[in-house]
Amino acid sequence: MLTYRTRTLLIAAAVVFGSCISFAQKKPIDHSVYDGWQSVQGNTLSANGKWLLYRVVPQEGDATVEVKSVAGDKNYSFARGALPSFSKDGNFVASIVVPPLADTKKARRAKAKPEDMPKNSLLILNLQSGEKTEIPRVTSFSIAADDSGWILYKPEPPKPEAPTKPAADKKPDTSEKKDEKKPGKKADHKAGDVYVLRQLSTGKEVKLEDVSNASFSKDGSVLVYGVSTKDGAGDALVWYDVASGKKTQVAHGMGHYTRFSLAEKADKLAFLTDRDDYAAKKPSNSLFYFTPANGKAVLMAKEGSKGVPNGWWIADLTPSFTDKATRIDFKTQPKPVEEKKDETPDDEKASLDVWNWKDPILQPQQLLQAKAEANRSYDAVVNLGSKSVVQLEQLDMPNVTISEKGDGDVAIGSSNLPYQISESWGLTDGDYWTVNPNTGERKPLLTKSSWGVGLSPTGHYAIGYQEDTKHLWSIDMKTGKQVEIAKDVQVSLANELNDIPADANAYGFAGWTKGDGRLLVYDRYDIWSVDPAGNGPSINITHGIGRGSEIRFRYLAFDPKQTFIPADKPMVLGAFNEHTKASGFYKMSLASQSGPEKIVMEDKLFGTPTKAKEADTIAFTKSDFTESNDVWLADSLGFSNQRKVSSINAQQANYNWCKTELVQWISNDGIPLQGILVKPEDFDPTKKYPMITYFYERDSDTLHQYHSPAPSASTVNIPYFASNGYVMFIPDIAYKIGYPGESAISCIMPGIQSILARGFVDPKRLAIQGQSWGGYEVAYMVTETNMFACASAGAAVSDMFSAYGGIRWGSGLVRQFQYEKSQSRIGGTPWNSTLRFIENSPIFFADKIQTPLLMMNNDKDGSVPWYQGIELFTALRRMSKPAWLLVYNEEDHNLVERKNRKDLSVRLAQFFDHYLKGAPMPVWMDKGVPATMKSKTYGFETPGRG
Repeated sequence: MLTYRTRTLLIAAAVVFGSCISFAQKKPIDHSVYDGWQSVQGNTLSANGKWLLYRVVPQEGDATVEVKSVAGDKNYSFARGALPSFSKDGNFVASIVVPPLADTKKARRAKAKPEDMPKNSLLILNLQSGEKTEIPRVTSFSIAADDSGWILYKPEPPKPEAPTKPAADKKPDTSEKKDEKKPGKKADHKAGDVYVLRQLSTGKEVKLEDVSNASFSKDGSVLVYGVSTKDGAGDALVWYDVASGKKTQVAHGMGHYTRFSLAEKADKLAFLTDRDDYAAKKPSNSLFYFTPANGKAVLMAKEGSKGVPNGWWIADLTPSFTDKATRIDFKTQPKPVEEKKDETPDDEKASLDVWNWKDPILQPQQLLQAKAEANRSYDAVVNLGSKSVVQLEQLDMPNVTISEKGDGDVAIGSSNLPYQISESWGLTDGDYWTVNPNTGERKPLLTKSSWGVGLSPTGHYAIGYQEDTKHLWSIDMKTGKQVEIAKDVQVSLANELNDIPADANAYGFAGWTKGDGRLLVYDRYDIWSVDPAGNGPSINITHGIGRGSEIRFRYLAFDPKQTFIPADKPMVLGAFNEHTKASGFYKMSLASQSGPEKIVMEDKLFGTPTKAKEADTIAFTKSDFTESNDVWLADSLGFSNQRKVSSINAQQANYNWCKTELVQWISNDGIPLQGILVKPEDFDPTKKYPMITYFYERDSDTLHQYHSPAPSASTVNIPYFASNGYVMFIPDIAYKIGYPGESAISCIMPGIQSILARGFVDPKRLAIQGQSWGGYEVAYMVTETNMFACASAGAAVSDMFSAYGGIRWGSGLVRQFQYEKSQSRIGGTPWNSTLRFIENSPIFFADKIQTPLLMMNNDKDGSVPWYQGIELFTALRRMSKPAWLLVYNEEDHNLVERKNRKDLSVRLAQFFDHYLKGAPMPVWMDKGVPATMKSKTYGFETPGRG
């Protein structure tokens, strides 16, 4: 007997039958379409808001730069643009133009020499006239943030002339060149390059010779550049006034002048040079300060100067000015000790790593960080008012942050060094100090604290969140008084969905009001105004609308230099509805104390909008599962006059695409869950479809995210499989600490059953697929159920015992923290939670597996040791169970090489097509690919098809 629901579905199917006919003509996506699928990148507005540019980038091929007038009908485009930039007045676009990809590939395959490879060019587009000027053989260019109409570019060095053969009766000249005889000249000293200054409006050019490095001031009025001549006699640092063409020699003498920085107002210059010690065996840097008003470079610090620690010197890193240029920030480091020459022959030297239980960090991590540690530097400052040098960061306090963007009188120092060993198993303690940046004096603030401590903008308060108690604390930096704040907030300020065996992280802060008056704090949905002194009440400035509507509000700051959230200007809030997955924007005002008002909410995924610097024009992206992530414009922060300006992937209309819906069910533990159901565009509810379930943790928030057909780095490509007649299911998972595998079963299986109850999925043609943590869940699930016709697990952990003590070779970290405090969610060690490690390890239950299993574990995986895949594969092989292990050579956790991604995509499709659609088994699955045939054949062919 037909149920009411079934009859309704049949009637609905009859009604839509006619519309389904139109889909029948559309092609399924195949592996050949990937390269041409496009994305938009780098959408940028001119400062005046009159122009927009963005790049249309295929997955493989030549990109195109599109430039469009915001209000008019002028539109320009040019091929292969890279790093395009507007001039400040919005009249010009400058861009590198790279060679055609086909030409570069051809030259690379022909093993062309570097000088014979295709070269970049520079294109300058006049937006008023449409004129394009292309300058060939240009390596790079720069344009000031607020340019004065000039750009600087570096031409490609001339191609070396072919050497001439000496006459047969003439011996080659083996004498040293004159410049090589010059006293003091070092092997690392070489002539600089030609740079060219070009005025955009006139095309006037100024050639600069022997330039080693160059930098504009923010407003483009000044160019500072180092000069390095072949013989060293003309080495100098030059201040160049762009408008007048006047050159001022800031410093000169043989040496290096490549580390320098201008203050934002172009009235101060800080630079390093090794000139004074250039002739020394190990020349050291000196820090100088120059102002045009004074006209003379003044030495501020060098090795042995007051304020520079004994045995330390100035690191070879670019100095910088603080925000208001009251200080120069520079780097110091202990001077390297000259190593005694070891006379032992190389073939007699032992090569080993010594692991010691007292090592703060393990040898693999030490080895990866050895170069960085050898070159580690520490912040010091020159206080320009007092001309004093203060060493802020120390060996035992390697991190210092100064208030007021470096200009304040309060700083916080921190160190995790005493607690590095415990970080291996997930504890993150630290010591904190208050530091006086004027004197370097420091006082203890917190010892062995798990807080994350930050300074308010003026330095009045230090704010810390105590994760174990979920308390928010404030410390008055003037009085040292410590108080708990936000005590009257009745909801959690920490992650309400936390399901790892560690204390929940705070949701974070929106920012501060003027003068550190109030701190704006997030809960899961709303924003609270909190008194940092702990006296006044906490105020829900979004009036509880977020929690009441399940909308997550987050503040958007459009001015990157903004210090405080202004009370007299509208606040724009990004909004996301956790229940429906709609997104959009709201507005509100602190001054009016009114609640948020909706600007726009749609069943789309909005990207973060960007605003023109000097206008209200905004650009943003918007997409859903069906519509590409295109660029849109609006005339104001009120999103007035929304219009779509890009239109990529028109070819999608030719293919059978997919459609999505949000589904809900209850886990076996009674937890409400959501997931994404993806159907083919030509879905027919009267048919029975195969279904692949893909999962990781919680992905339902990506309901409106566009997925391009693309070769797989590790996971199933959803549009490909949906287009080819599969239903795809993406369920959320909620975890119980200590039972991650069981949690996956508890959440995923009822979700699958809820889809099967709809009647359009064939229960005999089900599969699961996951990568990394999802790969582990796949491996666990097939030990618990035989429901699936096949399964695929990428980079799966199979043995939690060996994985616990394994190394993440990409970082050198031991994996213990993952099991005790993080994603693996055991919450203990193998010796105090032994049963949990056994119960959650697929390897111990490999004999229960009846599901054909395709695995991928790559031999350079830096996250999951690849022997985890070997353990499970060899166990299944031992029991003659169908299993395949793909090992991509020299590949990491997820595939990087596009050729390998394409290979995996074909194998995934063939694997699922065989078990879920009855397609013939390809040779690589049936007979394998012998090592003798490696890279000669791939085994994609199927019997009878060649």
